[in-house]
Amino acid sequence: MIGPGMFMAGRAIRQAQEAGEATGREAARIARSARAQSETLQGDIERLFMITEALWTFLKQEHGYSDAELIDKIEEIDMRDGKIDGKVAKQPNLACPGCGRTMIGKHALCLYCGTAVERSPFER
Repeated sequence: MIGPGMFMAGRAIRQAQEAGEATGREAARIARSARAQSETLQGDIERLFMITEALWTFLKQEHGYSDAELIDKIEEIDMRDGKIDGKVAKQPNLACPGCGRTMIGKHALCLYCGTAVERSPFER
């Protein structure tokens, strides 16, 4: 004979199993999404490598730059933060030229006073 306690325990086990299955399905969905995003980013990186190589080829052919000059410039940019680590130094937030407050994010206008701020195309 099954008592109320056994019935409740069986129900709790089923609920836990269902919750586990739902969690597993959600984890699989998240993994698929992350994989798709990773593949998209990898494609973007490959395309940027090709564009960079094409631009460098033009510069070498049209202006006579050498690979050694490119390597020197890369090292110069890398050392702007005092260390060679293959990363561009993060730039501090700009001060608004209108009100002097620290600019938040990469907005084109100061959130405090509305002054337009010119940003570098290479700003990170």
